[in-house]
Amino acid sequence: MKHEWPRLAAVVALRAAVVVAAFPFAAEATDTHAAAAGAAMAASTDAGALDGSKAHSAERERTYAFLAAVKQAEAMADPLQRCLKYPDPPGSHWPVAAVEAYCRYRTQPLAPYDEVRTLLQRGEFAEVERRLAALLQDKLTKPELRNVMDHTFDNWFNRPDLELRPLLENWKQAVPKSAFAYAASGVSYVAMAAHARGAGYIEDTPASNLESMDRLIRLADADLRRAIELDARVTPSYSAMVRAARYGMGDVYLQQTTQAALRADPANFAFYDTLMWAVQPKWGGSLEQMRALGKLAVKHAGQNPVLLLLPEKELGYAADLDGDSCTTPGQFEHYSVIFDQPAVASQLLKAGTQAAQCNRIELSVVYYSESLRFNPDDNDTRISRANELNDFDESAWALKEVDGVVRQNPHAWRFVFSRGYANENLNNYEAAEKDYLAALALDPGNQEIYGQLAKLYLEGTHDWEKLWKLDERMVELFPQEPYVWLLRATVQQYQPRAGLKETADYFEAHFDKSPELHQQLLKMRAAQALQEGKARTSAKAAGK
Repeated sequence: MKHEWPRLAAVVALRAAVVVAAFPFAAEATDTHAAAAGAAMAASTDAGALDGSKAHSAERERTYAFLAAVKQAEAMADPLQRCLKYPDPPGSHWPVAAVEAYCRYRTQPLAPYDEVRTLLQRGEFAEVERRLAALLQDKLTKPELRNVMDHTFDNWFNRPDLELRPLLENWKQAVPKSAFAYAASGVSYVAMAAHARGAGYIEDTPASNLESMDRLIRLADADLRRAIELDARVTPSYSAMVRAARYGMGDVYLQQTTQAALRADPANFAFYDTLMWAVQPKWGGSLEQMRALGKLAVKHAGQNPVLLLLPEKELGYAADLDGDSCTTPGQFEHYSVIFDQPAVASQLLKAGTQAAQCNRIELSVVYYSESLRFNPDDNDTRISRANELNDFDESAWALKEVDGVVRQNPHAWRFVFSRGYANENLNNYEAAEKDYLAALALDPGNQEIYGQLAKLYLEGTHDWEKLWKLDERMVELFPQEPYVWLLRATVQQYQPRAGLKETADYFEAHFDKSPELHQQLLKMRAAQALQEGKARTSAKAAGK
């Protein structure tokens, strides 16, 4: 599942924006995609009309209350306190200990990668060793810091950067008895192997890539085994070995790694989290293995409460949170079961994205928010949540959020476009137009931007001249799309402007291929007849 803006993409899809909104006498959409997008647009302007039931009204009320609490929490400057004060999902039962542990895990300051890279470039290996030794000591003696070393290793070394490889080799040579150096090297090798493997199906992966993956995994295994020989307490080695198992080392290797890891640290969150990924059915594991691992993690949660977040992963996998279907029976009702207990940020994001794709905005805004609670630097999710805020009378909040992101990323068309959407919802039409045009300059052929700009000119500014010029450009770019000609007919009818007959003739010749499109043609012909009748009447009156 791509992490984009599924709801906004539906709301402003060009086909719906023009066919449903821009062509006032066209009640039907031109195709299945337009129908779905049209429904989403209707929700954008009147979400309450989707379902008049008391249950839906109650859900809306809970969501408004949730967002009010979120706004209060996000006003807090301290990251930890902000996370702790955040509301849990409505109706959930998240244990305070688990939430506090995960908040600490996500907000604990980590030295940035650039800093350690600079130390390695300078050959200051003793300083790197000192820092990692301090993190290991914290892990062993300070319960609230027991996850920081693994988290830091992942942040520093779980990357396929080629520039990092010679630095790690120099470190190993300079400090040949360093478990940290060998663990870091092994972690990096696994990341490089994963990069070589790619995300596609194995039959679509070039043989040369698979050969590189195998070679890199063997190098990783050698370094990781050496790290454990030197100091078994350097637990990032085990998480990397779990990944290596799924990139070629096999099930026996995975079993041996699991046994060794649990002996070294039976309450290690990073290891359990990685192993939960490795035993998914798509990797040859099973839901039963995931469930058993979740239960084992809970048994050790007294030592490390963040382990309480792991059982949800089996429930989420079973519910196919990665899927794109919106028709599974009880799909969203199950959210109250899946997320009755806390979950990691990535799972919360999956829930928000799936709900948004399926136009379940009350759920999507909640789970986008919860994901931001634990991962506030995720600009894509912040934009997705901001788009949803417009449906809850929070466009001013949305604009503030998006504007901050745009200032950091002024050349990202999606972010600029989203700011325009918030401005439009606030009736700041001049600012919205400016943003849409800026987004279009960044991505000149983007149909979503054209569609929303057309809607702005039609429904917001009522600027027929700009709308006509925009449609002329759309005819050049997208002549094969019926909605462009429907928009053209709309302008010709309502401005009015000459040429409606020619547009109708073209539409009939090229697009009269389905009952839905035929209905559009009939309405276009009716508008043409009405316009021609008025012209004859006016001519007769002038002749008299």
